[in-house]
Amino acid sequence: MPATAKKQKQRLAILRQVYTRGPISRVDIAHITGITPAITGSIVSELIQEGILAEVGFTGPTRPGSGRKRVLLALVGGRTYYIGSELSEGAFTFSLVDNVGHAVKQQVIHIAPADVHKVINAHNYLKYLQSFIAQCQKFKPAAIGIALPGHFNGENQRISSSNPLWQQFAITSVVSSISLPTFLENNVHCMAIAAHLISVPHPGDNFTYFHLGRGIFSSYVHNGQVHGHNNFLIGEVGHTIVNPSGPICECGRRGCLQTYASEGSIIKHVHALFQSGNKTYLHQLTNKATDITFDNVLQAYNMGDDGVAAILDDAMKYIAQTINNLSIMLDSRQIILHGRIFQPVSLAKLLKSDIQQNQFLINGTTLQPVNIQKYSVSDGADAAATMAASQLLLHTNQ
Repeated sequence: MPATAKKQKQRLAILRQVYTRGPISRVDIAHITGITPAITGSIVSELIQEGILAEVGFTGPTRPGSGRKRVLLALVGGRTYYIGSELSEGAFTFSLVDNVGHAVKQQVIHIAPADVHKVINAHNYLKYLQSFIAQCQKFKPAAIGIALPGHFNGENQRISSSNPLWQQFAITSVVSSISLPTFLENNVHCMAIAAHLISVPHPGDNFTYFHLGRGIFSSYVHNGQVHGHNNFLIGEVGHTIVNPSGPICECGRRGCLQTYASEGSIIKHVHALFQSGNKTYLHQLTNKATDITFDNVLQAYNMGDDGVAAILDDAMKYIAQTINNLSIMLDSRQIILHGRIFQPVSLAKLLKSDIQQNQFLINGTTLQPVNIQKYSVSDGADAAATMAASQLLLHTNQ
């Protein structure tokens, strides 16, 4: 490898350690990466001179054998900016994020259930995206990341999804209309990448990111990298069978987790409840079943609606079953849960209780932590921007 290519690789390795473990000392960077202390010190000095890193304080010895204090290094924020966007049936979301993940500007274009097929197309989306780019010009964004409700299939240049809405979405026409470097990635992979790079506290290098929205998907980060990135089947936990005699799923099988716990399926169950004539608080929140949103479902649950509670209790039971299965299949130090369904405190307690009751333990096994991440509608867009930043700042083709 040429000297310049080798140095670039070392530089990226050092930056990655500061991203994922910072504030961190030069000594610890050298120990983790295997780069000699002298080369580490030289590259760090260059990064400080360039304004990319800064010394931010001191810490005591972090490894046995030395009592010396260590100078801590951290990234300097606000140096470069990136635009992120997420496509979903409920909204087009946009974010402007700096190089350390701080959101500067956000925009949400909500899509009513009745307008989904009218609004969701590449032409409309491009219009909103170009408008947001124009609003961010003073920050000189360096790249764009788009979080997809599926995967980008390079062979047919389309979004790979079980939903015809996204199969027909001409994403390449969007990319070709933008002058900035643009990166496409599955939305949950984006959130897992962002969690690994900028989350505080840091989740470690081995964790599972479990997202529940209109669909259900999990991203497994192993040794700091998304596992099975190019295999579109990996992570489709929504299509694990939790009840073989259950309802037919869109995939053609019976009893998938998706049929009980995805936002889309829960809304279908709630539609039936609304139209059954049974007493439900949903009638106080909307006049038509087709206008019911997932926020309405959570509102009714918080109001004490017995019918909605039964639907969500079943969802928690099957989610817990899936999480317990994941915990014995993956070398994961923790599972991060993300989604609106996990935000009500009573539902979160119920889920954790269901998980604990059926957790598989053997001698010496420690419980795998299950942590719920605070939810925001802009999370996917924020993460897509961080994913774009990682593509430019932390990757090389050398």
